[in-house]
Amino acid sequence: MIYYLLLTASGGIVGAGSVPELPIPANCIACTQIEAETWPTLEIVNGTIQAIPAAQLLTQAQTAQRAIIKSSFIAASTANVTDSNGIVWEGGMQSGNSIFLGCQLAQQAGQSTITLYDANKAPHSMTIAEGMGVAALIGTAYQEALAKKNTLYANIDAADSVSEVQAVTW
Repeated sequence: MIYYLLLTASGGIVGAGSVPELPIPANCIACTQIEAETWPTLEIVNGTIQAIPAAQLLTQAQTAQRAIIKSSFIAASTANVTDSNGIVWEGGMQSGNSIFLGCQLAQQAGQSTITLYDANKAPHSMTIAEGMGVAALIGTAYQEALAKKNTLYANIDAADSVSEVQAVTW
């Protein structure tokens, strides 16, 4: 069996494969079976297959894991929230800020009530204090997601190996 690494146009490794006999496919470089099995830890330098330094692998894993955590954070930080009355409100800092500012403006205008719209765009008339409670509920959910993201980022930064980094999940 002949093993090879599939290369990008710029010489980066994108995968590995094998053929029963020569020739190997175009845009490939011959390698050992072990190199084919461990290709994500390898790079091509001046036409030679080399191991990527451990520190670089760790940095790459940290960058990739932060991106995964960030994606989870975005979903969690904008998720809808349900109040004690069972009303579902749009989540996220922008929603919380809009409600908060709307309540402040209504209060400044001398109003004692405000109409807020839930996640389904249904109107709900309530006191300014109740509206501020909705804003606080949304803000708290956002802050909890932010705190979790920051904790997970710190765990990623503290990890000493790729496997430790990959174990940090939302």
